[in-house]
Amino acid sequence: MSATLLLSDAVRLHQSGQLAAAAEAYAGILADAPLHPDALHLLGVVRAQGGRVQEAVSLIAQAVAINPASAVYRGNLVKAARGDGAAVGSGLLRAGDALFDAGRPDLAARCYRAAVAARPDDALAWGNLGAALRDADRSAEALVPMGRAAVLAPNDERIMAGLGGLYLALRDGPAAEAVFRALLARDPGHAPARVALADSVKTDGRFAEAAGLYRKALAVDPADAGGWFNLGVTLGDLGRHEDSVAPYHRAARLSPDRVDARFNLAHALLITGRYREGWPAFEARFERDVHIPDRGRPWWRGEPLQGRTILLYGEQGHGDALQFIRYAPMVARAGGRVVVECLPALLRLFSRVEGVAEVHPLGAAPDFDLICPLMSLPALFGTTLDSVPAAVPYLDGTAAGEERFAGLWPTGDGALADGTLTVGLVWAGDPHVTDPRWSHADMRRSIPLAGFAPLLDLPGLRLVSLQKGAAAAQAVEPPFAGRILDVMAEVADFADTAALVRRLDLVISVDTSVAHLAGALGVPLWVLSRFDGCWRWLDGREDSPWYPTARVFRQERIGDWRPVLDRVATELALL
Repeated sequence: MSATLLLSDAVRLHQSGQLAAAAEAYAGILADAPLHPDALHLLGVVRAQGGRVQEAVSLIAQAVAINPASAVYRGNLVKAARGDGAAVGSGLLRAGDALFDAGRPDLAARCYRAAVAARPDDALAWGNLGAALRDADRSAEALVPMGRAAVLAPNDERIMAGLGGLYLALRDGPAAEAVFRALLARDPGHAPARVALADSVKTDGRFAEAAGLYRKALAVDPADAGGWFNLGVTLGDLGRHEDSVAPYHRAARLSPDRVDARFNLAHALLITGRYREGWPAFEARFERDVHIPDRGRPWWRGEPLQGRTILLYGEQGHGDALQFIRYAPMVARAGGRVVVECLPALLRLFSRVEGVAEVHPLGAAPDFDLICPLMSLPALFGTTLDSVPAAVPYLDGTAAGEERFAGLWPTGDGALADGTLTVGLVWAGDPHVTDPRWSHADMRRSIPLAGFAPLLDLPGLRLVSLQKGAAAAQAVEPPFAGRILDVMAEVADFADTAALVRRLDLVISVDTSVAHLAGALGVPLWVLSRFDGCWRWLDGREDSPWYPTARVFRQERIGDWRPVLDRVATELALL
């Protein structure tokens, strides 16, 4: 029977005075639909009629939280709450707990607010309100109730840990550190607080100190997968990628379902050049944030293609596709017909890649026999540092017709008649990035164009903007206004960009898609890599096995681009 019919039967029992039978019927509805507001409300009314104030308030308060617009619900809650004050407060707390346990912290917070109004000195009610707001993604709002709970119950370790956790969520490292140090001063054996203290210090940017604290915490609780994972992250933040491999391995063994541990392990293996282990581990990305649509065709596992059509799917960003499209000719030589799906801005450029029969926007290929994500190809071909397919150019930069940019300087190549160098600049990350997880890294890899101002004083240098997105507007601001050539408004896609890049002597770029484009075209490339740089530029190397013309300029300190830019200016002056 439907819930509507069951409710009608229960109401008839209720109206006929059969309270026990009605209560059982309402409870039956709630067993299948725990948040059915009418059943909660009416079962609460039955409990109120039976004098069970606490249960009545709990049930009706849940109904009010779910549907606060109902005047009937609110009126009956007021009636039920006219009983024992202590029972009312307990009922409101129970209502919040029930909604919290049902996965609705937003609704639970409404009940907890009513609870603290009824019991303003109840630390548990304040703490639960803070926890509900935190889980409802309202951490800043949760600080006040959690702080109030800590004042009311200064010795309650759970509340203190919750307050420290809120500060951590808000990335207030010093405040979180103070809370967890106070907690450990009272209870030195509090293992979670030891890890949380390390988290706090890490949030404050003191990575070396944090690594030591993680090790101390793990000596007490070596089975803490989260502690091992965070130790790995911290060592990576310190640039100690080789040292981060073992903690990630430990975290993955302790918690096999922890995808972030296996994903970060893959990055640590790849950035240290351990490709044989790294490529298979990199498949963890499909469990984390990379989604390949189910197209009803099997995945290619490297077997002979025997004339079948294989779809190479451009699974992630522009730069990823530009780097790994180099494998398309190898796939074609495996005996298949290669079709590519990619982002729209890459369509024209990829249509001229050797071995590619067709190119379509993502999701638009008409038919194929097998599918393979582009970034799975290195694993299938067993790519090692010594076998990276690095022959350049593997992209054809003439697709747009270079005559479009022929008037920018008088000679056929980048160099002007007087020996002036033409240098393309990209100073900010790919504007397509919108995911908060990646936008944070995008900010770290970006540099304000003003940081390149020393280049303006170098004689014999002509600067050309290759920047797209909001950051491109910096080219018309002082001191670059009128001193950097910007024709990117005429660039519609990467084929256009390629035609422009081929006319340059050098491209200087942060780690973004244009860097991969320049490298794939065989144009001299200087990559400006943040301290905790991407795995593809490897660790401790200035060259790149992926791009023979590339040179990597790496930060020596997190967030400090000044020495990098000074070195770039010095090297350009030498040129």
